[in-house]
Amino acid sequence: MQRSPHSERQPSMLLSGRETECLLWVSRGKSSADIGQIVGLSPRTVDSYIEKACAKLRVRTRIEAVAAAVRTGIIDPDEDGARLEG
Repeated sequence: MQRSPHSERQPSMLLSGRETECLLWVSRGKSSADIGQIVGLSPRTVDSYIEKACAKLRVRTRIEAVAAAVRTGIIDPDEDGARLEG
């Protein structure tokens, strides 16, 4: 059986920059409203990015998405976030 090209992609390649950024802020305890203020988006748009990340990571909740992203090395909650804040 031949593997799909998608199965060999790196996990970080599955998520867009915004999806990754939103998950990073979720990992730091920020709400969608907080994340929206930080990155200049509406809370609903932030929710949309998180929902897309959940679908791509095949999980149901934002907490599961953060856990999957940390486990696969997509995000590091302990990384210096200064570059993300401004």
